[in-house]
Amino acid sequence: MDVCVARQPIFDAAGKVWAYELLFQGGIGNVMASAGASPALVSSIIDTEALTGGKRAFISFPGNLIERGAPASLPIELLGIQIPSDINPTEQLVQACRDLKQKGYVLALDDFTQGSGQEALVDLADIVKINFADTTVAERMWLLERSRTGPGRAKLLASVVHSSKEYREARELGYCYFQGYYFTQPVPSRGRTAASYSATGLQLLNEVQNPEPEFEKMAEIIGHDPALSYRVLKLVNSAAFGLRTEVSSIKHALLIMGMREIKEWFPLLVMTTLTQDKPDELVTVSVVRARFAELAARQTTLAGRSAELFLTGLFSTIDALLDQPIQRAIESLPLPGDVQKALVGQDGPFTPLYQLILAYEQGLWEEMSSLARQVEVAEQVLPRAYAAAISWARDFCEQGGASRG
Repeated sequence: MDVCVARQPIFDAAGKVWAYELLFQGGIGNVMASAGASPALVSSIIDTEALTGGKRAFISFPGNLIERGAPASLPIELLGIQIPSDINPTEQLVQACRDLKQKGYVLALDDFTQGSGQEALVDLADIVKINFADTTVAERMWLLERSRTGPGRAKLLASVVHSSKEYREARELGYCYFQGYYFTQPVPSRGRTAASYSATGLQLLNEVQNPEPEFEKMAEIIGHDPALSYRVLKLVNSAAFGLRTEVSSIKHALLIMGMREIKEWFPLLVMTTLTQDKPDELVTVSVVRARFAELAARQTTLAGRSAELFLTGLFSTIDALLDQPIQRAIESLPLPGDVQKALVGQDGPFTPLYQLILAYEQGLWEEMSSLARQVEVAEQVLPRAYAAAISWARDFCEQGGASRG
């Protein structure tokens, strides 16, 4: 896959990922044009299942492609057709949407507003997205009532939700789905420190960062934390290590792993001890960023420090995990100075590459291209690195381990 594409999670009311929106550099029209009329080629370029793990992928199609029935070249069970807010609901377009709906495709109307003239599309849509950044509370109430009384009775999705306050408001109003970076933001009223939240994890991280860590001391620290012990044993018995017999001793596990693997894996395990009462996707985002940063760094002059870039991505959501401003959240963490600089936005050798990772994730393509030139990484290597990072993160989160080779 050489097309720059990012994904953004869409959550249900239970806080679980229900689907993803895919953001393409240059839009889906450019991708489909490069594939010609071949559905097989389109599907090979847009590997939606690999990007979403089998969850539905919402893709925004321009009106001319919808009228031509182009979305029908992608699998019904994996695709959500997003209709742009600036589209003109011509008779031909409405009929094309009706045909796609009859075939079983899910239709989502993007950024619907009162008086937009798109009522005919609302009546066909399964999902109506409401932009929380551009609407008032009164408008949201009207849209909610409109969805409940219309013939289609579409479900509402709150988009561009960037704070816990907006998320709570959307839930209280009865919205079914939520999209935005609210889940990566700290909730100040619930703030806690890494030290108070996971003393064992912090002790272990400190020991691992020592110039000469001691196996005995690490085994003792891990042994006092059942959850951490479970994670270590699950990791060493995973496919990442390919052992034929099961390991049940922490000390034996550490000896098998060796110091290099311990230094690479244990920060990741410590992060998983901080994830209570947080969406699972927050951990996934951290791990994807970590692996993406590591793989991208290997294509630059920072190749020799790619493990530190992994740490940068991994701890990029520590503020949300601890519900603290990022400066306070990292105070007690033994992170290298250049990692800390990148996380707080200060100038440093890792900062441009870290910002590149965030820009790619959010589909900020012009900013991404500018940063790619700055760090001297070829843009064409980024889509494969991003897809590989998603796959690696899925393996880790589902199985407890994946090769860092």
